[in-house]
Amino acid sequence: MTELITFIEQLNQDAAVSAKKMEELIYQDPSSSIVKARVFAEEILKRVFELENLSLPPQSSLNDKIIFLSNGGYITSEVQNGFHTIRMTGNKAAHTANYDDLSEAIMLHKIVYKIAVWFYEIYTTLQLTVPSYEYPKPPAKASEELQDFKKEVFQLLANIQSGKGDQSERTVTQPVVTGDEGLFKADLSERESYLMRELRRLKDSSKEAIENANAFSKYKEYLHVERKVQLDLEKSLTKNEILQKPSLILLCGSVGDGKSHLLAYLKENKPQLLQDYQVFNDATESFSPTKDAMETLREVLEDFSDQKIGSSDKKVILAINLGVLHNFINLQHESVTFNRLKGFISNSGLFSQKIITWFSEEFFDLISFSDYRSYELTERGAESKFFSEILSRVFAEKSFNPFFLAYKEDLNNSNQTMVHENYRFLQNAFVQKQIVQLTIEAIIRNKIVISARAFLNFIADLIIPDIQTPVRFIDQFERLEQSVPTLLFKRRERSFILKAMYELDPLHSRSSFTDQLIIDLNTLSDWSNVTNDFISDQTAQLWIMPFRNDSDGSLSGESFVQFSETIIRLSFLTNEKYARQIKSQVFNNYLRRLYDFNHGRTAGIRSFYDEFKDVIQKWKGTPLKDYVYLSKQTETIRIAQKLNLKPNVSHLQFVQEEVLETFKPTLSLAYNIGKDEPIPIEVDFALYELLQQVLRGYCPNKKDEEDAINFVEFVDKMMNYGEKSKELIVHYPNDGRFYKLYKDDFGSFVFEKE
Repeated sequence: MTELITFIEQLNQDAAVSAKKMEELIYQDPSSSIVKARVFAEEILKRVFELENLSLPPQSSLNDKIIFLSNGGYITSEVQNGFHTIRMTGNKAAHTANYDDLSEAIMLHKIVYKIAVWFYEIYTTLQLTVPSYEYPKPPAKASEELQDFKKEVFQLLANIQSGKGDQSERTVTQPVVTGDEGLFKADLSERESYLMRELRRLKDSSKEAIENANAFSKYKEYLHVERKVQLDLEKSLTKNEILQKPSLILLCGSVGDGKSHLLAYLKENKPQLLQDYQVFNDATESFSPTKDAMETLREVLEDFSDQKIGSSDKKVILAINLGVLHNFINLQHESVTFNRLKGFISNSGLFSQKIITWFSEEFFDLISFSDYRSYELTERGAESKFFSEILSRVFAEKSFNPFFLAYKEDLNNSNQTMVHENYRFLQNAFVQKQIVQLTIEAIIRNKIVISARAFLNFIADLIIPDIQTPVRFIDQFERLEQSVPTLLFKRRERSFILKAMYELDPLHSRSSFTDQLIIDLNTLSDWSNVTNDFISDQTAQLWIMPFRNDSDGSLSGESFVQFSETIIRLSFLTNEKYARQIKSQVFNNYLRRLYDFNHGRTAGIRSFYDEFKDVIQKWKGTPLKDYVYLSKQTETIRIAQKLNLKPNVSHLQFVQEEVLETFKPTLSLAYNIGKDEPIPIEVDFALYELLQQVLRGYCPNKKDEEDAINFVEFVDKMMNYGEKSKELIVHYPNDGRFYKLYKDDFGSFVFEKE
């Protein structure tokens, strides 16, 4: 830093001298070097007060000055964090006997440089060249002990500056294959991270992300999780294996739902099931540049046309998107017809509101990937064997887990970054449970589909921060910024899953328990009891230990906000009691209603129909029981009609199992309207949440009505079937008078006061 910090010498000579002395002492006496960093911080703050014409009492501490400048907006959040890091580390060095942490001295060296750059940019108009930062290098001549350490320091600094190190100098070890399946190879240089290599394979940008129905690697086989859709497809293939007739198996769904992955898995692991079948993974891939998608599909399915199916013995598996199939069966084809196929699809109810998983009839089988859920419903709520098993594949402490083996190999090589700490944090079983619960909630709230590939990419995003610096050389604030809670809830721009997670940040949940936690953090000088009570994970405790041991007052401004937000998020991810207390009760109730409607619990179904009736009356307004306003709230005379709602449940499909694997993710209601067909409505979570607010007294605004357009249109339809032709209630809101207008037994109008 002797050369690095010369740009502030003219502005603050004392601070420049302290910084120079700090660098000289780093490898000789790290503890004294840290103390000099604190002196540098004090000199900088002193000069800021002078330049800004500010004053504090003479006995004011370094922390008092940081708080004052932070509250006044004189320093940025990054600079504030830097000052707090120097202050807290300096306190340890000054008050701890035999304190000698070289890594922390090197960490402060960079913070001192950053503060110096900030000070120069804010408080001088001089046009000087500010050099790029360089880590301090050990002296050429040093003690024997320091010489032994010198090699390690150079290696760590190379890791910091290049990420993977200098490729020209690296020494590659001979490949060592470990694990039961030979999935992990120890063949990298000491500067490279095995865990990073394995985690990169989870990302969407990796070659592993490309699905091919004709190829299935050992790595994909390790990550493969068996699902009900696979079992049903295997049953279908087994059933048709002994039949001497044509067979068409339609795998219907949408892009990225796992059709290609499943076909590749069966081809690799159970080829006997596919040996008689011709597999078309992309139904619209043309064999000729002159043919469009429909012509190609007709050619594939020609043996299953009405004209040929009786004489054909062809067996085909066709993976096809729902939209393409719908267009095909409704298209007029030249020379051939597909009425039998069209009838089969109609009988299956594929394009209806029915739940269709596997449907079989004569020559045809249909498996609808869209109706297989990635989570299950139980009486206690939702769970997901699928997502839980994927997490287990990545984080289980097993000898055949390539990720765990990579993690251990890195630790053996003293290669530890926040990637490794995040990995260790996610090995916590309750943390994994919380990740699964958040994922399920994101799916239900946002009506998104999260495939295995998308979930694997999400796992990588949870672990890998933007910068991989050895933990020995990052400060406590950088640690928080690069930890799982921050990566989970504050990187919404990275993927559609993280965007959904941002909305589920526990900071957005109003709760008396969270309020009390914030009060404790603001008022208590010792945070040990609070953090011990709320955070139940050793790795998380390490992240907050520097703050808990702070002996020189509390944090302030943005630094305190960052710390307290992390405490809340860590509490939610590690503490079952706290997580249960702040979980949305509305969401829990919605899961319970879903279970009622899909399992067939009459009491629950009746209860929600009663709620729904109350909601309609509150949405439109009601003067008397069973009457609903026809006129707007702003009118001086309001007219209401009687609306007799008659529930219909004949459309509901019940599954008599304790754990529901296939179900409708919305609440399906219907009402009888005389001889006409019942009027249906689907209540998803967004609508359910709004209706619960209305039940509690909330008045919907124009945006609510736009968002709930299906509900508004449903209510309008129902209002057309009210009893306004028989009688009306006339209400004068100003004086509370009610009149009834109706026809008597002789057809005369009667207008009488209620």
